Amino acid sequence: MTEGPIIDVTKVSDKGQVVIPKEVRDRLQMGPGTKLIVVATDDAVVLQKIETVAGKMKMRDIMEIARNVSERFKLGRG
Repeated sequence: MTEGPIIDVTKVSDKGQVVIPKEVRDRLQMGPGTKLIVVATDDAVVLQKIETVAGKMKMRDIMEIARNVSERFKLGRG
């Protein structure tokens, strides 16, 4: 992703579903049926496209990203 981060707010529905904002879906070329890996820490959730993971990242790298995101939000920098 060469552009800056997209920051938006969404909420969990009564069915446990979360809407990924259109701007994010468009930038990441996510359409119906796009598969995501869900990584949860104590207080953060990271979604990663499976194609990206398979081609570029290892699970330990994804877990490190999740930990970093979690830490930033704990420290009020997110």
